[in-house]
Amino acid sequence: MVSVTISRKKLFELLGSKAPALSDEQLASELEQIKCGFEAVDEKSDEITLEVTPDRPDLLSVYGIARALKGRLEIEVGLPMQKLSDKHEVQIFAEKDALAYWPFVVGAVVRGVKFSEPEIAQLFQTQEKLDMTLGRKRKRASIGLYDLDALKPPFYFRALDSNEAKFTPLKAERPMSLRQILEQHPTGKEYAHLLGGSGRLKLPVLQDSEDGILALIPIVNSISGAVIPATRNLFIDLTGTDEHACNAALNIFCQDFEEMGAEVSKVEVVYPGKTTITPLSMPHSMSISLENANKSIGMQLSAKEAVKCLERQRISATVEGSTLHCKIPAYRGDFQHWADLAEEIAIGYGFNNFEPRPPTTFTRGSLSPSTLKENFVRDFAVGAGFTELSTYAVTSEEKVRRAKSTEELAEILNPVSDLYTAVRATILPNLLEVLSENTHNPYPQKIFELGEVITHNAKLAERLETKLHLCVISCHAQANLTEVASVLNELEKRLGTKISLRKLEENAGGEQFIPGRAGEIVLEQTNEKEGKVIGRVGEIHPAVLEKFGIQLPASAFEVEIPV
Repeated sequence: MVSVTISRKKLFELLGSKAPALSDEQLASELEQIKCGFEAVDEKSDEITLEVTPDRPDLLSVYGIARALKGRLEIEVGLPMQKLSDKHEVQIFAEKDALAYWPFVVGAVVRGVKFSEPEIAQLFQTQEKLDMTLGRKRKRASIGLYDLDALKPPFYFRALDSNEAKFTPLKAERPMSLRQILEQHPTGKEYAHLLGGSGRLKLPVLQDSEDGILALIPIVNSISGAVIPATRNLFIDLTGTDEHACNAALNIFCQDFEEMGAEVSKVEVVYPGKTTITPLSMPHSMSISLENANKSIGMQLSAKEAVKCLERQRISATVEGSTLHCKIPAYRGDFQHWADLAEEIAIGYGFNNFEPRPPTTFTRGSLSPSTLKENFVRDFAVGAGFTELSTYAVTSEEKVRRAKSTEELAEILNPVSDLYTAVRATILPNLLEVLSENTHNPYPQKIFELGEVITHNAKLAERLETKLHLCVISCHAQANLTEVASVLNELEKRLGTKISLRKLEENAGGEQFIPGRAGEIVLEQTNEKEGKVIGRVGEIHPAVLEKFGIQLPASAFEVEIPV
């Protein structure tokens, strides 16, 4: 949930004279119906604090909330009016070296804005909240707002020398180099990780035609283009790694400014080899069958009633047979499936209007067979004297390679940290890391984990497969292969499976274990002559133990548990 503060007076002003008189209780009820939880009212400042659900970033401003309430109260229904000008007098030239950091750039020009101090505060609150939500803390998209009259278009998105390029950032009193901003400025220090730290030779900036630096992207803007109450014309830019997030955030701003009475026009973005015009403001098209809609929400609405519900949600719809063809405003970037339209119909109908019904069938719940098997395996391992752990399913390539693991990892796009760059394909490196952090504790240390891993499988459409693995490791002065192999044999016997061990070759991952003291775990199958390899067992190689700082011998096995 995202907390926002809006002016109650401004909200009712935007709703207009057609709005019914609402008490705080009635207003709270209506706001909750559009996914805005009513938190508190400050009578002194006349401000309302709301909690907005993450899937509705268009409600992060008083204009977005008023727009949704107008539909809810049937003051205005259907698609909001849009007067976006097709002219694009401003260009952004995006250069290759800067696009290596942020491959997508969008923008817009806003003219005829009339700001007050509270409205500027509201504007920057919306910017901050969109950066945090749609932008994922500026990682997917970052918003820049500038006083257009203080700048000289066209604009250039390029990378400059981090030591030579200088400008005076907001909340600073002197010019600073790009490197100094990342190392000394409060905002620079907070977001420096987005650019890989301050050690980069070149960093991405936005410049105007007179080479004035407008911002270090996506860190901080220059004081020269700061938005103030006297600002009448704005330039908006968004840069990021997610084109959908950039366009959605830009359309939210454009719709808000249009409802402020400003004129919004497009910007031409010139990439190497192509040109685009932004924002992409055409409504999205999506369809849903009336049967699916009614089945999803448990109602028997007519097509006319369903259309009315959608129009209250500021979505237009036409009926063709039993199908509703919908036009969704561009600022609504949260639609991915027809089920989202079914939800909008339910919200437009009003959750308070649904009649509760008792269950029509009686069922008895129970644990699934796979869960029962997992519980059995856990109980067995605990009974064998091992302590259960639960480590992260995400890991780093460095940790896995330190354990001499040869499994191919499923990498994470845009990881939040260098510590979590992939999904684990094996549990053993995690348990070795736990042992390395507990060398000061008494021995023997006997631990296990039963958890999911992700492995590559070219036969599947998604190319990845989730498996359940059990990893057991024993660390003490007398730890050996016989100890863990006997635990493995007893487990497989109780599970009713037949296994055998065969020599583990180095090219099959044998570097993890001492040669001659390790083996592959083979599940005997009648339809396969050689059986299926489901794991490994052995004494951990001293070189691996040394890399983890473990000073006593350790033996382990990791095996797939079929579910």
